[in-house]
Amino acid sequence: MSRNTQLTKGVVRDLATNGLPAASLDIVRGLAAEGCREHAIRRTLGLSPSQWNALKKDDAEGELSPLALAMEEGRAEGAGEVIAVMRARMKEGDTRAAEWLGDKLYKIGREDGPGEAPRVLIQINAALSPEEYARVIHVQD
Repeated sequence: MSRNTQLTKGVVRDLATNGLPAASLDIVRGLAAEGCREHAIRRTLGLSPSQWNALKKDDAEGELSPLALAMEEGRAEGAGEVIAVMRARMKEGDTRAAEWLGDKLYKIGREDGPGEAPRVLIQINAALSPEEYARVIHVQD
């Protein structure tokens, strides 16, 4: 076994037993709050996909791992900031912010109406003379 393989296996074993340090979890929270994708966060930490997956795996009791928990906390913080901004804009009278909150946060309007919108076809023919129009549509005098 090469020296690099031995070193890599030692790092993976240490990460599996000790997990990520608290400073790394703080970085994960911050990047997740900013909306960074998982692969970007993984690369920032210098982890391989297999290391990332091993660290993100839930424990035997189904509890979130420290990495998954940090990701969820960061995402929740970022979502909370967006919602706070939209609520402030709504209070200022911005109706689009109110629509966004109703649709995305409270799911208002999705379940309230018919499953699909009615289909309406409006066809406007080219200008017709009164005689041609009378042949198309029965006109009562």
